[in-house]
Amino acid sequence: MSSVKGKLVLILGLQRTGTTLLASMLGGHSEVNMLFESVGSDTTSLIGKKISANKLLVYRQIRFTQRASRLGHLINRIVNLDFKIKNKHHRKRPYPTSKLSIKDYEKLGCKFIIIERDEKSSIDSMMSRAKQSFAEAKNEYDKGMLTLTKVKALDSHTISFLDLVNNTEITLKNICEYLDIDFEKRMLEGPKYNFVYPNEKVIRKTS
Repeated sequence: MSSVKGKLVLILGLQRTGTTLLASMLGGHSEVNMLFESVGSDTTSLIGKKISANKLLVYRQIRFTQRASRLGHLINRIVNLDFKIKNKHHRKRPYPTSKLSIKDYEKLGCKFIIIERDEKSSIDSMMSRAKQSFAEAKNEYDKGMLTLTKVKALDSHTISFLDLVNNTEITLKNICEYLDIDFEKRMLEGPKYNFVYPNEKVIRKTS
């Protein structure tokens, strides 16, 4: 593995739980290099800023000890009947796609930020946006939450999706304190530059 240039941070959560929103906000900080769902080891090679960060989806992309493999990649495509050149969104993901496991990140001195959303909202969103069946979404949610429980025993900080949306500034200030960086107002503008789901309306306006 590559040596880490700056402090390594990994945002973790299930799909449809606010990981992209949080990453866009943290990425708005002047001292943060942010990658979105990089399943390689690119995060460990970033230079120039105090923090090198990435966001990955638990269970779907990254597991606690299991790493990606060629066989796993093939099986992921077979179970989804995906024989196209370009990857599409797989409803099922028997194997992870990240070359590094959570334990690999831990060995590199990584700090973890966990974002959680209530079960019903998470599963409903997986079914409507990711087109998963209830059984598929429930299975992914349950296994992902088991993984996050293990991560909480590591050097980690946990927030809720509702707090990020309804108490945005306080939540971000707590994250900055955990990471030992100063809060910057520009972080609140993160959704403006979120190229995945650009939507400012998800943030409650404060007077």
